[in-house]
Amino acid sequence: MPGPQRPLEGLGEQDGIDLVQKIPLFRALTFDETRRLFAIAGVERRRAGEVIVEANSMGQALYVVRRGRVRVARDGVVLGKLGEGELFGEMSLVDDLFTSADVLADTDVDLLVLPRRPFELLVASDLMLAVKIYRAFCRTLSDRLRRANGHLPPEQRLAHGIQ
Repeated sequence: MPGPQRPLEGLGEQDGIDLVQKIPLFRALTFDETRRLFAIAGVERRRAGEVIVEANSMGQALYVVRRGRVRVARDGVVLGKLGEGELFGEMSLVDDLFTSADVLADTDVDLLVLPRRPFELLVASDLMLAVKIYRAFCRTLSDRLRRANGHLPPEQRLAHGIQ
């Protein structure tokens, strides 16, 4: 269950826009586009050990780690850790599938949160912004897929036509 979202207290608009523009997913956005995206964001604070995203639930937001660290786990196995400036939950802005892993606060953490519904309304109102964001999503997913394929043994890559 999502924690209470707060206005972006302690995070001035310029600081927030700078943070968003540093994220590779949003680098192609203009200052005005970033400002509009930032305007729909909120902040959540979570204590170490709290569940942020529960596996097999409907994703509700994209999260950016502002301060602290989170861990991504599936069936109790830690898949990775994310720190400041890194994001998770972006797939919840793209599809209607259940989440594939738990995300837990590894330390006390501050998160910048882009909720799904306001995000959908924003990109529906600005097709150029939508194209830029969805193109960046595709690049991110392509990069993740290439890295995952690189972990496959060569015989499996060849069997699946992957170079």
